[in-house]
Amino acid sequence: MSDLLLTRRVVFSDCGLYRYLLEHDFGGSGPAISLGMVNPSLANGEKNDSTMTKVDGFAVRLGARKVVVWNPFARIAKDIRDLRNVADPIGPENDAYIVKAIQDADIHIVAWGPLSKLPKPLRSRWRSVVSLLSEAGAKPMCWGTALDGQPRHPLMLAYATPLVPWKAPQ
Repeated sequence: MSDLLLTRRVVFSDCGLYRYLLEHDFGGSGPAISLGMVNPSLANGEKNDSTMTKVDGFAVRLGARKVVVWNPFARIAKDIRDLRNVADPIGPENDAYIVKAIQDADIHIVAWGPLSKLPKPLRSRWRSVVSLLSEAGAKPMCWGTALDGQPRHPLMLAYATPLVPWKAPQ
């Protein structure tokens, strides 16, 4: 995959503290993928971080024409623990952007990882996201689950890891 063939789009909040969507369009006629991970890090409209490089690899292997990344927590933070110290880690417009990403996609992947990595006050947010997925008609897929039943994050997974349906844990 060459960056010359990749169109990047990003939606930030007016204040610049939140990244609501990050889209990588590869062209072609394959499926559109909606991918939910925990929170935005350093990837933006000009450069990838290691997670987005891995996501691009998975998307290309799935034959996707584009991947649109959304996050339960839209607040940009390199370290997830930093979200404990911000007034609004979710973002005022985030849920609307999540629904849009889901409705515009053919494949819906969740990949936020185990809840134990989150600050305790944020560990129930996934339940609201599951409601958004359901209301938008998503059939969530994942690359397997962590011990707590949450969908695994793609960064350390092999590209051969298959997508499987995800059912929210009880």
